Amino acid sequence: MKAISAATALFLVLGLIAVAQHQQHGDAQPASDHMMLHPSHAAGVPITYAELKQTGADLERARQATAKYQDVHVAEADGYQPVGPDVGGMGVHFVKTLEPKSFDIDKPPILLYAKDPGASGGYSLAGVSYLWNAPEGPDGQPLNPPFPKSLARWHRHGNICVLPHLENPHGLSEEQCRAQGGQFVAQSQWLVHVWIWRDNPSGVFSPENPALK
Repeated sequence: MKAISAATALFLVLGLIAVAQHQQHGDAQPASDHMMLHPSHAAGVPITYAELKQTGADLERARQATAKYQDVHVAEADGYQPVGPDVGGMGVHFVKTLEPKSFDIDKPPILLYAKDPGASGGYSLAGVSYLWNAPEGPDGQPLNPPFPKSLARWHRHGNICVLPHLENPHGLSEEQCRAQGGQFVAQSQWLVHVWIWRDNPSGVFSPENPALK
């Protein structure tokens, strides 16, 4: 398993925090010069019965594969590391890798936990998150994503600077970031949250889960 540095892993969650602070539910908001915001779903994209059936089967497979991670100690033993703070609506991200070699429904690179004093290890499993490495299509979404575009809306984070003490300042150029000893990430892979363990009133593929706030 490829080890991840604190700075490399934290860029993802820190980017999510920035989105959570600026995002309004509903339609997409205009993107700033340092962060791409994302709408909660894609409107008007048709879906076939076969796609809907396959998505349901995939999510059931994901549940079966991650059922063991309801015990957070098992996740940690398998290499998932808690990264970043507890983000309202997104929980705590346990990251195994930010560079998966391929998409594997049975092996999500990120697990989403909610703090739960009554659960083993103090966390209860809420969902999973997948990464997808693909070019951007004309619709602003990745080409050939593994979930139908009518259901799942993927997003990326760009121009992220993580300083040595894990500050996440906005608006710094790559040169300015590196001059302060930071790690600059021009663009992350595509990301989607999938709430298969904690019901989400906003939808299973919604970026945020109000039940976690």
